Amino acid sequence: MDEKKKQIVMVVDDSLLICKQVKMALKDEPYFICEAHTGGEAEELIEQYQPDLILLDVVLPDADGYELFHRLRERDQNDAVILFLTSKATDEDVVKGFTMGACDYIKKPFVPAELKSRVLAHLQMKRQKDELNQQNKELRTNMEKLNYMAFRDGLTGLYNRRYVISELVEDMRDIKREELKNVVILSDIDDFKKVNDTYGHEVGDTTLVCIANILEGACRKHRVIRWGGEEFLIILLSVTEEEAFAISEQIRKEVEQFRFFHENGEFSCTVTLGLHAYNENEGIENSINFADKALYEGKRRGKNCSIWYEKI
Repeated sequence: MDEKKKQIVMVVDDSLLICKQVKMALKDEPYFICEAHTGGEAEELIEQYQPDLILLDVVLPDADGYELFHRLRERDQNDAVILFLTSKATDEDVVKGFTMGACDYIKKPFVPAELKSRVLAHLQMKRQKDELNQQNKELRTNMEKLNYMAFRDGLTGLYNRRYVISELVEDMRDIKREELKNVVILSDIDDFKKVNDTYGHEVGDTTLVCIANILEGACRKHRVIRWGGEEFLIILLSVTEEEAFAISEQIRKEVEQFRFFHENGEFSCTVTLGLHAYNENEGIENSINFADKALYEGKRRGKNCSIWYEKI
């Protein structure tokens, strides 16, 4: 077996004889065994090896085993199983050990077969617990990836329509002051079909990604959604109408000034943006429709502009 995969047992006892007896009892098992003879050595070794199981003597020359138990727990990053190994075995000692969180209590002198069976049982449970924790960790990671993929556009990495349906309304509810609003902006790249027809769909995809980055850069505290094709939905959270229009114009100007390069030269794009102040009574679908009407009024007026629905 690869030594890196071996479970690690740490024996903490000032008696060299006891340490030798433990090693003999476990010699036929695939465990890596390290030993410490003082509390100080134990604290160093637990950080070095992060053992799976610790056999801990209650009486050490420089430490009380019960106090050392807490110090080892503070340094333990592997959720080690701790068994007290001691000549003290009164009911009071046993209760104290279990109350602190010890998993077992073995009296010295011990029967090697008994110690071996208890160590094997605890390490088997530890391995099963570790495997279950790893599976749960992988499951959480996969769920996070699935959630990310479910709510993100594959090309731009922006939120997609599913996010609007599932999560967005919750994000839009917390407004602290009356003069602040949530503002819906629908943005469309002007004459985007010409980009695809002239330069190809690969350049068109690059254009979408670049404009998506411009939108995200201008709306870091807000939400940007790939609405479909060359349309982007922007939700500005808790802004004044003046701030909303300023952000819309910032986006419009940055896109207009951005240069796209390809093998035959360069080109630029413009966007038209329709704005509407969200009203919870209208619902998100109606609000988007109003922003859409403002957007197409902007197209009718010559494109490359920001238009409020409330002012058309």
